[in-house]
Amino acid sequence: MPVNALLLALFALVPSPDAQHAAATVARIHDTMLDPASFVLDGAFVTKPDKKGNVSYCYAYRSHNKMGGYSEGRAVEWSLDKGRLSTYSTPEGDGFPGYDIGWVAPCKQKNIDRDITAEVAPLAAALYRKEK
Repeated sequence: MPVNALLLALFALVPSPDAQHAAATVARIHDTMLDPASFVLDGAFVTKPDKKGNVSYCYAYRSHNKMGGYSEGRAVEWSLDKGRLSTYSTPEGDGFPGYDIGWVAPCKQKNIDRDITAEVAPLAAALYRKEK
């Protein structure tokens, strides 16, 4: 195998800083669930940088509720909110209520830069602290 191909393969194994950050956040969300073992990450997204170069992170997930069914949830780390994590359930419809509508909403489809779900899911699973 040529050296260049080997280096490219090695760099492909190193998770991006965005994926590492998102994995830590997803693990934190997982550990706060009523039934962490049922947690499913449906999506992790990074937004395009804002005028100051900061990105926001948008997460979609679901987990068992008290009745045994799945409840969907959303979480957003918005750069304009100093990266604070806001979580909420979505009783009706998809999307990121309050974060996908309006002039500066970070989780609008047009503001999403990339989907990092495939990269985040295995990293986050390694960081989970609670099993049940």
